Amino acid sequence: MTRSYRLQRGQVLVIFAGGLLVLVAIAALVIDLGFVFMLRRHEQNAADPGAIAAARYIPTKDTVQMRQVACFYARVNGFFPDPNTSCNTALDPAGTTLTINFPPTTGDFSGQIDKVEVVISRTNESFFAGALGLPRFHVTTSAIAAFSDGNSNGSSLIALDKSGDCATAKVHGTGDVTIYPLVPGTDGGYIHVNSTCSTGPPNSACDNSGSGALMVDGTASVTAPHTFIAGTCKAQPGDVIGPITEGEVQIGDPLAELANAPPQIAGRPAGQCGPTGIVTAPTGPNSGGCKFNDAGTITLLPGVYYGGWDIKNNVTIELAPGVYIIAGGGIKLTGTGAITSVQGGLGAPAPVLFFNTDNPATGTGQDNIDFTAQSTLKLRAIDSGPYRGILLWNDGFGSNPDSEISLGGQTNLDIGGTIYNPLGHVKIEGGSGVGSVAAIQIIANTFDVGGNSDLAMPYDPNGLYQFDRKGLVR
Repeated sequence: MTRSYRLQRGQVLVIFAGGLLVLVAIAALVIDLGFVFMLRRHEQNAADPGAIAAARYIPTKDTVQMRQVACFYARVNGFFPDPNTSCNTALDPAGTTLTINFPPTTGDFSGQIDKVEVVISRTNESFFAGALGLPRFHVTTSAIAAFSDGNSNGSSLIALDKSGDCATAKVHGTGDVTIYPLVPGTDGGYIHVNSTCSTGPPNSACDNSGSGALMVDGTASVTAPHTFIAGTCKAQPGDVIGPITEGEVQIGDPLAELANAPPQIAGRPAGQCGPTGIVTAPTGPNSGGCKFNDAGTITLLPGVYYGGWDIKNNVTIELAPGVYIIAGGGIKLTGTGAITSVQGGLGAPAPVLFFNTDNPATGTGQDNIDFTAQSTLKLRAIDSGPYRGILLWNDGFGSNPDSEISLGGQTNLDIGGTIYNPLGHVKIEGGSGVGSVAAIQIIANTFDVGGNSDLAMPYDPNGLYQFDRKGLVR
């Protein structure tokens, strides 16, 4: 046997050993990963019905019953064998865990009081992966279910910004802001601030030094059924009235799902700048929007207003009911201009929705919305269709998603509905008159609410946007 032949036999052995390792790795990939997917499906089959059953107890907040029914479905699907009827991890040979989070604690549904999360987790022995140093793997599966019964979000004011920035939520001025359920006993009307800005450790009592995620300035005060802050708040003693919880969990955007289904421009008529005005267009000489300069009252109809609105010089805009898409240009209210949704100037406020976005021809132009009227500002949210309850919506996927929404009346406010600006700022100015009412919900990256007179904010879920649903949401 030649030396060359002996060397070749050694090479074959090395190649065979290497190939065997590759085959084991492939077997681990195919068999063990397939086993993981099967186990995850097994866990999902238990978590899904468990979450649906647990959601039935959301109206009563009965977490004991939530766990009992979720445990029942876990056991029906082969987890926690007898006699472990309480789904106790310490009594389970496989160390299975069953966790009930009410409300959910992670993701976009975090902190939402109309949802419950069921989590099942177990460690399992591997087959071939043990040869690669992976003797076991951990599989965790969760399901979230909702039980919306006329209310899908219990907060009136939400500052979504999760950074450590200070004053992401502000109450200013010399008046008092009072949030209260319109129907006594209704669950909701809360304030929730996600920012972790803090002065000292959370103690669920606002301090008047340093900074805070929520700041109350001037001589203003704010009253709410409950104020939740991820960081701390800064205010004079007694200026935040009602229960306070600092160091609270950060919540997700309650309308995150809605953001992916905005009003469509296609199929809607181009907006006309009054009965005798130009018909706006995405390009060409009429793409600059509506310029309202001549004093008087102008009635507008729903549609797509390319280039936005510029309102001034004693112009009063009256709105017919429907959806108004501002496709670039935003809305500017200057001088003594005014805007109202009162039909015919005398009737009840017309239900409207404003969606602020880009000009589709350029993909640009999204700008601020300024509804600071020189007298009383009257606006009501649209009351029918898929966006029922939304008054103002700034497109979070536009070219300028942090555009500001400002609403105010130098006399007073009379507005209602949900104002949604997920990446921008919302400012509400209650004016200097008496009797300002803002039956609104603000869901924004940051907000500032106040004025020089008292501002009432009745919480009425029937007038706000809500996901009216029951069952699995994830």
